Amino acid sequence: VQAKFSRDLDELEMLVKGALQCVKDTDIHENIEPVDINQLLHYVVEPYLAPAGNGRVTLDGQAGAAYPGKPLALKRCIGNLVDNALKYGQNAHLHIEDDGQAFVLHVDDEGPGVPEQRLEQVFEPHFRLAGQQQGYGLGLGIARNIAHSHGGELSLCNLREGGLRVTLRLPR
Repeated sequence: VQAKFSRDLDELEMLVKGALQCVKDTDIHENIEPVDINQLLHYVVEPYLAPAGNGRVTLDGQAGAAYPGKPLALKRCIGNLVDNALKYGQNAHLHIEDDGQAFVLHVDDEGPGVPEQRLEQVFEPHFRLAGQQQGYGLGLGIARNIAHSHGGELSLCNLREGGLRVTLRLPR
């Protein structure tokens, strides 16, 4: 009984910390300023590029101009996407499309993907795909909240050749 109580308490503490983190991360008090997305992306992916990171991340394309946004929030958003890809899909392949309409970032991984009927559920806090011990946790939900706070969207789709594609679309 004592062990179960202790486990329940640990889990509750984790839920509370997660919820507070969620509130903190989608903090609306951060000012909007021109964000150099290329620099931000380089900062996020640099540790994983070859040789130190064994080339676990590839980056293709670049932002054509600064994006008016919340720098810390955007860094957290993109960081979560890369972390998820590396955690569940071994490698992360980032591809940027940028035109006058929108900045679009695709993050593809090489994992098992997500069952079609579960694609929306992974955004819910603490949702776990069966058998995934660590689950997707809060990462994608936070990333989607940040995208929404910038008038954008975060969507998922399975790649035909295997793996998951997460697309961040931010209107220009």
